[in-house]
Amino acid sequence: MRLKQLLGVSVTLLALAGAAAAAGSQLTNVNVASEGTSTVVTLHTTGAFTHNEYRPADNLMLVDLTGVSAGQLQERMRNLDAASVKSYRVLTYTGTSGTEVTRVELALVPGAAVEVDKKDADLTLKISGGEVAAAAPVRAPAAAPVAPAPVATATAAPAANTTPVMIRQVNVTRGANGMEVAISPRTAAAPITQTLSGPDRLVIDLPNAIPAVRTKQIAVNSSDIKGVRISRYQENPPVTRIVVDMTSAHDFQLVPGEKELVVKLTPSMAKAAPAPVVESKPAATEVAKADAPAAIPAAAPAATDTKPTATPAPSFVMVDAQNPVNVPKPAPAVRSLEAASVMATTIAKDKVDNVLPPTASEAPAGAVNLAQEQQTQQHSAQPASGPRYTGEPISVNLKDVDLKDFFRLIHEISGLNVVLDPSVKGTVTLVLDDVPWDQALDIVLRNNGLDRQLDGNVLRIASIETLRTEAVARRQQLEAQALAVDKVTVTRFLSYARSADLVPTLKKFLSARGDIIADGRMNALVISDIPGVIPSLDRLISQLDRKTQEVEIEARVVAATRTFVRELGIQLGGGWGGASTSVSGNPNAGFGSTNFKNPAGQPITGAPFPISTTGAFPLFTNFQVLNPTAGLELINIGHSYGLDLYLSAAEQRGLLKILSRPRVVTQNNVTALVRQGFRLPVVTLSQLNGPPTVTYVDAFLRLTVTPQITVENTIFLAVDVENTTPDFTRTVLGNPILLTQQTTTQVLVTDGGTVTIGGVVQTQNTLTSQEVPILGDIPILKYLFMHKTTNTQTQELIFFITPKIVQT
Repeated sequence: MRLKQLLGVSVTLLALAGAAAAAGSQLTNVNVASEGTSTVVTLHTTGAFTHNEYRPADNLMLVDLTGVSAGQLQERMRNLDAASVKSYRVLTYTGTSGTEVTRVELALVPGAAVEVDKKDADLTLKISGGEVAAAAPVRAPAAAPVAPAPVATATAAPAANTTPVMIRQVNVTRGANGMEVAISPRTAAAPITQTLSGPDRLVIDLPNAIPAVRTKQIAVNSSDIKGVRISRYQENPPVTRIVVDMTSAHDFQLVPGEKELVVKLTPSMAKAAPAPVVESKPAATEVAKADAPAAIPAAAPAATDTKPTATPAPSFVMVDAQNPVNVPKPAPAVRSLEAASVMATTIAKDKVDNVLPPTASEAPAGAVNLAQEQQTQQHSAQPASGPRYTGEPISVNLKDVDLKDFFRLIHEISGLNVVLDPSVKGTVTLVLDDVPWDQALDIVLRNNGLDRQLDGNVLRIASIETLRTEAVARRQQLEAQALAVDKVTVTRFLSYARSADLVPTLKKFLSARGDIIADGRMNALVISDIPGVIPSLDRLISQLDRKTQEVEIEARVVAATRTFVRELGIQLGGGWGGASTSVSGNPNAGFGSTNFKNPAGQPITGAPFPISTTGAFPLFTNFQVLNPTAGLELINIGHSYGLDLYLSAAEQRGLLKILSRPRVVTQNNVTALVRQGFRLPVVTLSQLNGPPTVTYVDAFLRLTVTPQITVENTIFLAVDVENTTPDFTRTVLGNPILLTQQTTTQVLVTDGGTVTIGGVVQTQNTLTSQEVPILGDIPILKYLFMHKTTNTQTQELIFFITPKIVQT
């Protein structure tokens, strides 16, 4: 019996221990002690925990203990007489993952330095330095440290419309009918407002306005407003954006005043009648105030002696923008995980998320969509050339963190369901400040060779190789399914295109089982393939089987030939005789036209000439012009001699013009050919005593033109001109050689314009001289002993080409 009792007690103790372990760690005490000029604050807990420290202002220190409950210290507020710490307060709230978080707020003197040390289940903060408080703090149970009271300052006159307005204050107050947000000074331009859901937000854009501080966040944590965010939304033109994070959907009203703009929020019906507050818990109100005048002393906030009474909360509390204080208890955060339906209606509205995110004390934002897959309208400060990110900015500092934990963080921030492939493994180390979460995700994915897929609100992450393999397998599966169906055979008749010309093009779009045959007689295509391919082939055929534009090419061919011939010849004959010697020309060279007669007309006698003296003079030189156009004869006869001189000359000039005007019509990108000439027979003898063979060689004047019509209705011409003529003065085995002139060019011509192609010129100069050796080299006298012929021939071809588009 006693053994059973002991066993029952042991089981009970084990159960209690297990329950205590399951309950997690608990904050048991906050111990404050002085060490010289320093103050040591020790937080005692009952188990393991993680901690994060924040210093949002110089006189405020926030310590978050994750996984620790406050226990009996919940809502504890203590004013201290320590040198560096004025007071502390203990709060609790629920984190984004549902984990309970205990926050300890320490009000410090300005300029205090903090050293944090964790030992086992205790966290020690050593605060030293800082300015001495101007007045000794007094106790105020259940009241937050109150910031310096607002100082009435002169408000500057509104600037001109072209000068941006400086937004210096944003006050959050509780009015008669609900919360009010006062923005001062008032801007001249009308504000632009929009309400967003998931989570509920009110966005106010103030054109031509800039905030006094670059970015600011105000934690309100009331029943209506979680917080207010202020930032510079647009640089040029300047736009200031104010985002009011609400606990639920509220109606609002803009009431412009003389110097400020008031936004009044109407609470829901359940919260229309605010109940009186028993404890002295200030309503969630803060003011963003920047660059206070120099007349305001930088004194530490001082608390006043008050006793808890059943009175309403104060209307508002002024807080310096540089030193905001989180006064109220944070409201429990509720994250909306509504998936596809919410995302589909808020895609275009998520662009406002580039305003600064709430701090850790504020309620978390709602689910954010991936920028590329879930947005139809993108608005981001990213360059247009790169990807645009619209996720909520985050700041992280991680070292050797497992990738799976990082993706869990993405799940907490974005609200997306994250599924990791088994191939995802590794660690990540990064430090990011105010970077959109989707950009941070892409950076980590690229660094680790990973990629993502978004299906609704489910984000799947795997290695690039895995996704590539899956894509290939998916494509192969689709192809196999498509190829498994029965083939069909269709016939398509063509009107303008030739069926044989389209077959090579269409075959590239067939499936592996497809085939296509051209029927030239009917100009048709017979296609056999799976049904899914036929519609795409029909669309392609309809685009290719179209009427081709035509071009009319008119060519004017001008062939000009110029000739010049000049010929000069001398014939010299005579004789002389003495008693025993005679000199005369050579009879083999020819005879002159005058007989040997004296001036009296009698034949010369008594002269022992070796030839008959009754005929004409034999010639010394015989350079006669065949077809003379002019001549001169000189005869001189004495008693013992005779001289006969003939001078003949001829000159001829010629000009020949041949004009042809061929005209041809051709289709676009089809070559047109115009040629004129003759074909020369070339006889080749057989080597084995066989019959000779005859081959005909073209000697043509040929013009080849290929037109191409551009989209601007101009014509691009590819022109080739060739002129081939035989030269019968130079032969090879009796066959004349061929002289060829050719010009090839490409030119752009307007419709109906004319292009001129010239320069196909052939000039032939011939100089022939016959002379008597030695005597033909004597100056001046050489012309008596020579025959000279000058022949010049010039041939030129000019083409005038005029293309015209034929309208059909």
